Amino acid sequence: MLSRITVILGQTIIILLIFYSALVSAQTGTLKGTIQDAKTGDPLPYSNVILLETSFGGSADKEGNYVIKGIPSGSYTIRVTYIGYRQVETTTEIIAGKTTEYSISLELEAIEGETVVVTGQADGQLRAINEQLNSLQIKNVVSLSKILELPDANAAESVSRLPGVSLIRTGGEGSQVVIRGLSPQYNQITIDGVELPSDVASFNNLVSSDKGQQGGGGTNSGFSIADLGKLGDRGTDLSMISSNSLGGIEVIKAITPDMDATLIGGVVNFGLRKATKSYPNRILGEPSFPFIQITSQGSYNDLKDSYGDYKFVGTAESRFFDGSFGVFVQGLIDKRNLSSNELRADYDLHDKTHGDAGVPDLVSLDLTDVFRERERSNITAVLDYEYQSGEIDFMNFFSTSDTKATSRSESILQASNDLYYSAKDEHNKLNVISNLLILKQDIPIFHVDLKLSHSYSESKNPRDLFFNFWQDDAGLSNRGNLAKVPPGLLASYIVPNDSIASLDQIQTKETFTKERVATGSLDLQTSLPISNDVTAIIKFGGMFQYRYRSNDINEYQGSHLYSGGGGVINAFSRAYPDLILNGGNLSFLNFSHDSYSYGDFLNGDYNLAYPINVELMYQLLPIARQTSTLEGYQINHLASMLNDYSGNEKKSAAYLMATLNIGDKITVVPGARYQNLTTTFTAVRGETAPGPVGINGGEVTKTESHGFLLPMVHVRYRPLDWLQVQFAYTNTLNYPDYSVITPRFFVGTGFISYNNYQLKPATSENFDLVVSAFANELGLFTIDGFKKRIKDLIFASETYVTDLSPYPELPQDRKQLFQFNTYINNPIPIDVYGIETEWQTNFWYLPQPFSGIVFNINYTHIFSEASYPKSELINEYDEQGNLVQTVNDTSYTTRLLNQPNDILNLSVGYDFGGFSARLSLLYQDNIFKKPDFWMQNRVNSDQYTRWDLSVKQTLPWYGIQLYFNLNNISGERDIDVNQKTSFPAAEEHYGMTADMGLRLTL
Repeated sequence: MLSRITVILGQTIIILLIFYSALVSAQTGTLKGTIQDAKTGDPLPYSNVILLETSFGGSADKEGNYVIKGIPSGSYTIRVTYIGYRQVETTTEIIAGKTTEYSISLELEAIEGETVVVTGQADGQLRAINEQLNSLQIKNVVSLSKILELPDANAAESVSRLPGVSLIRTGGEGSQVVIRGLSPQYNQITIDGVELPSDVASFNNLVSSDKGQQGGGGTNSGFSIADLGKLGDRGTDLSMISSNSLGGIEVIKAITPDMDATLIGGVVNFGLRKATKSYPNRILGEPSFPFIQITSQGSYNDLKDSYGDYKFVGTAESRFFDGSFGVFVQGLIDKRNLSSNELRADYDLHDKTHGDAGVPDLVSLDLTDVFRERERSNITAVLDYEYQSGEIDFMNFFSTSDTKATSRSESILQASNDLYYSAKDEHNKLNVISNLLILKQDIPIFHVDLKLSHSYSESKNPRDLFFNFWQDDAGLSNRGNLAKVPPGLLASYIVPNDSIASLDQIQTKETFTKERVATGSLDLQTSLPISNDVTAIIKFGGMFQYRYRSNDINEYQGSHLYSGGGGVINAFSRAYPDLILNGGNLSFLNFSHDSYSYGDFLNGDYNLAYPINVELMYQLLPIARQTSTLEGYQINHLASMLNDYSGNEKKSAAYLMATLNIGDKITVVPGARYQNLTTTFTAVRGETAPGPVGINGGEVTKTESHGFLLPMVHVRYRPLDWLQVQFAYTNTLNYPDYSVITPRFFVGTGFISYNNYQLKPATSENFDLVVSAFANELGLFTIDGFKKRIKDLIFASETYVTDLSPYPELPQDRKQLFQFNTYINNPIPIDVYGIETEWQTNFWYLPQPFSGIVFNINYTHIFSEASYPKSELINEYDEQGNLVQTVNDTSYTTRLLNQPNDILNLSVGYDFGGFSARLSLLYQDNIFKKPDFWMQNRVNSDQYTRWDLSVKQTLPWYGIQLYFNLNNISGERDIDVNQKTSFPAAEEHYGMTADMGLRLTL
């Protein structure tokens, strides 16, 4: 009933607004024009334009164009400001019913008698500052100029230098973003406001140790359930997006009602790069020739001493018909070695009688060498057409990546004195296609913005292989109690012996995940002049999105093959009589002498004994498949069926907002958004059954719908010409991962795995307060304090139940105690607080050569408090000796997963003539990696300090540029530590990389 009343009220308001706008439009005039550099003619995007002593004004768009509507007739003084340029005041006349065109040129701020030239890095900084200051949203910006001056490896690296942002890396390369301590699935990635497809089983999720979820089995356990669960993550992989193809990047931390509210941390929005109007020697009206740029790059990987990496980028762009029609085309191919050395140590507190004084035991240690190579190809094509009353943009993006990784590991089980040698060979193909059509049109009364988009993504792992060998004596038996020793000491005690290790298991897995999304949105905007002191811009609209997603897994395995393997070992021997056997088992000696070199593993702190021959196992696989028996190598029906799903989502939204200018100092943006998501998914339900299939059940389809009304308000106040205060109150959402809302369950022996398809979206109430000081000499200095109260955040839950009546779909005739694994909405709200500070400036006012210095620094400190569910099974015996089991359900409070305590970014750039350089520092500390009731089992990151250097020199011939990059100069490792002992819990070492390239501009 309430939603119906809201719809009727909204329709009534819109009709009244249309009537009022039509009434006043004939009595007022419009002012429009372009703000540009007086010397170069280049547009100055996001300049601030106001009519003095009135409330009329606004900011130019990214092309430097401004439009102010609804101005009563008369004479006005226009003031234009742009940080880094001299302020201009001029007068113009407005005529009712007419459009006055008035373009204004600004001059660079300069010391009298001296000439100042805006260098590449300084220009990029100024454009970002002006966009950030004049935005209705609270955001940070990387401008197109900054991207083009010294491009990063990919879009994630470009984002990483902004306040409050940290990266999740694969082999040293940034792949996903964490914003304000909130994991990738809590953030949204868009192109010009349209959501990119989620990370459909990205290879990044499947090759590395899962440092965020420690514990359970180690590398010798093959493809884990945790790996399979990630196939439904809503996070997006940014490594496939090249910075060269972008028109700018913004990280929006406080949205307005016209934006999709599916985020808690923030939105990373990539702007479309269109054919420029200002490339060298281009004069509008003359015959058009393509602007062509070719980049060729070679790279070096220090970890693997590899020189085989490359990158080729070709760009062609031009404008035709007096600049109204633009064509931008870019192609990219690259190959990168993303190898890493990895360590993973699992700890568990056994002594739970001494509180925080207890010391955890070292349970297992995994040492892994990952040889990983990724080949990528991207094609971007953007067409745009500008005309008197609007413009049309059409963007097409295609990306394909082919990633191969071979992991070779040794896993030590301390208590049982076991040593495993294992290998994984994984191959992922990820394809993404995105199309976006944008129509911007002025019609009587309204400005219309229509967007239609389509995207398709698919991820294929045609056959991933895992196999391992078991050595039942690791050589630890005479070393005493090793439960409390550091991992390095434990590793030094093992005695590898390939002659006594036998084949344990073989496992292969095929996955295919695909997603198709179609989205349409319509926004309408009109101006409502209320008086000279108060004006309003009313905006309303809506969107609809349809998403189809499916996941298919087929898994084959053979376990405990050292006991005979149901004839598999005999079949191997018949096919290859020269194979060495170990008491009837397949000996590790057949695989332990490959030519592969581990090099200086983890800087020589640890050793891997045997380079495992993976190709030999591929030769044996067909034989294993032919000898499929119950005890041997066969399809795992249970895993293959339970993790399959398909379904669709329908997202719809409508909003109404107003931008109220009160005088020339205050802007208030109230509004609300109603957003609904309806999900329909099909998955398998069943219970354990005898026989090779192991499950008795079938498919079921469930539909759920959740709608929310989300009020928001922004206030911007400029009490002084150099000071701005901005406040935002917003409400946003986060939808559950696909893999946790499919209607799947499995009733096993003593346990139940139950997907909670009725999970509610998490909601976040967000507060931001930003104070900004700015001036031509100062640049921009900001302090941003924020708070988030997150309700119904989704956590994994493990408890114990005997009464299944709350879950009517489950069998109701069972009276035993079950371990119950599911997902829940956390009933206890989570609070996240933080402060972000940033200073951006350049020293144009200093004498040369110091005037070319460009400086950026930002620091973020984040606090959070989250309550995690905890269920404990207590076993006791009564006086008669009978076992009595009781369940204690409680919770514990600690930080939010992936939340860093501190992030510091510092960069110093220098431009002089054709020379440009930038030295960057990233420091981050104490990222929370593993929650647990016991402090001794928790894990956080150690200090991480990374230095990067980029250098470019423009030569005086044919637009040639030479550039050189050093990434992670000191070879810093990612290290996670146990909170109690500070012993390493995880390490990833990917070394230093270097790029050298040539860029030719025609």
